[in-house]
Amino acid sequence: MSQATSICGDFVLATGPGAGAWLRGLAGFEHQDDAGGGLSLATRGNVLQGRDASGTRWLALADLVEGRPEAIVHHDAGALRRLRGRFALLGWNDAGGRVVAATDQFGSLPLYWYRRDGHFALSNDLRLLLDAPGVRRDVDLAAVYHYLNFGYIPAPATICRDIRRIEPGTRMALDADGASGTRYYRPEYPADIQGDDDALAAALRERITATVHDYRPDGEDWGCFLSGGTDSSSIVTLLATQGAGQVQTCSIGFHEAGYDELDFARRAGEACGARPHLAYVDRERALGLLGTVIDAYDQPFGNTSAIPTLACAELGRACGFPVMIGGDGGDEIFGGNQRYAKDKVLEAFYRLPSPLKAGARAVGDLVGRGNIHFLNRVKNFAYRGSQPNPDRFYTDDSFASDYYGELLTPAFREQVERDASLEFMRTVYGDDPGDEPLHRLMRLDLMMAIAQNDLVKVHGACRHHGVSARFPYLDPDLVDWCGRLPARQKVRGLDKRHLFKKAMSGVLPDAILRKRKQGFGLPTAVWLREDRATQDLMRDVLLDGRTRGRGWIEPAFVDRLLQAHMAGAWDHSGAIWQLLVLELWMRKYMDGH
Repeated sequence: MSQATSICGDFVLATGPGAGAWLRGLAGFEHQDDAGGGLSLATRGNVLQGRDASGTRWLALADLVEGRPEAIVHHDAGALRRLRGRFALLGWNDAGGRVVAATDQFGSLPLYWYRRDGHFALSNDLRLLLDAPGVRRDVDLAAVYHYLNFGYIPAPATICRDIRRIEPGTRMALDADGASGTRYYRPEYPADIQGDDDALAAALRERITATVHDYRPDGEDWGCFLSGGTDSSSIVTLLATQGAGQVQTCSIGFHEAGYDELDFARRAGEACGARPHLAYVDRERALGLLGTVIDAYDQPFGNTSAIPTLACAELGRACGFPVMIGGDGGDEIFGGNQRYAKDKVLEAFYRLPSPLKAGARAVGDLVGRGNIHFLNRVKNFAYRGSQPNPDRFYTDDSFASDYYGELLTPAFREQVERDASLEFMRTVYGDDPGDEPLHRLMRLDLMMAIAQNDLVKVHGACRHHGVSARFPYLDPDLVDWCGRLPARQKVRGLDKRHLFKKAMSGVLPDAILRKRKQGFGLPTAVWLREDRATQDLMRDVLLDGRTRGRGWIEPAFVDRLLQAHMAGAWDHSGAIWQLLVLELWMRKYMDGH
């Protein structure tokens, strides 16, 4: 049974036995049995199509601020690199079923493909391919393992073994017989710009201002995500000073202490005269949005901040905004992540003589036995500080690795090695020692935490509510220019965003520039510890017979995990949420009913 009417996909391009009949059966789509080259095409929504002077056809999902989507048909990686904005492009000709496909520099618009037994298809929603001719609904357990560590499934893997996702900044040639890809974009860090702080801050402010202006939508019916952090606040402030019309913002708050940033959002908005739109998410609404999380994402997505992001996109749509602008990427290009500064401390520990590190680990093991949160943190610091990067960085995202023997069943472990996700991260991190350590971590974050997590989150939430998103701080020209700044201009000592804060001095209120980074998380830790209904929901799903029947997760360990969280030994809420979302997504889409 097709679920296409509840799925946010915009197109399917396919060839092979039964492809035309399958596409004709997709409800809500217009189809072309012969789209050229023996391919069939089904589309809906805002899909751009055309043909160039040579007769090559192209299809695009794109919101470009510079360039034309026909770049894909010229087989020119340089032309793709020069495109600015978001895009997913396909090109093919009438001579045969070969398709050239490309994603934007950070893969913000997904492209999925499969090829098997003469069948071949591409789509921008994985779920549209699950019922395609020739596709087997076999789960890729390595992908499940990545999800349990990272909270998302990184490309090229997907939850379905037969289906692959094109990686960020990649151009691929695909047909029924083969596939080959070329990475046309990768953030580089020559760090070759020199100058004093004042001159560089002025140059950075000029670059940021120009980029934000370029990403400003036409007309007045658009809004901004405003969390109250420095990235979204700087974008809102700069937009408010650039043109006629009042900038409008959308912000989400929580009643729980330590999670709400609406006061900072108000300050940022009031300082530049923006018009705010505010909403709160409480426990009842969050649990009510759980089904929306399952519907909005075409693969299991375990980031708890999907809930407030969905609520913010919904608020934007209610305000009549077809486009919203976000500050994603600022931390990763300006040096704002807390873990960049923390890694400097861990690196200092790592450089200690081995006997000292061994002694510290022994003390950590001794004091870290039991359910005392602070002592567990001491143990965790000693363990993490003994690792080199990227292994050390990976320990932020290593839940399934940490509990490999307790969490996963023997049958699962027979198919997936403990270090599978770590090896994936090592591959992305690379082995080029030429870049400064901070820059290697920033690139890793751009290619994983941003391209495969944050952008997936925002795109899925916006797409679900019929909103488009723009990300000025991920403009490739701006990213490349920031890559030319020395690492000390990003993190100096433990001072994060060193040059950015100088550049935004006088633009943002001092309270925003000095505020402690908080993030956009959901208070699931509080609810799971204090609310019986939330606890019951987790137990009802994670410990029932259907979940046990998958044979992946040891139920006794999940029960202990819940108990340890409620006792305050450690915050396991993120891992518990990931397990919940995985099971609910599997039930709706992979189980076939």
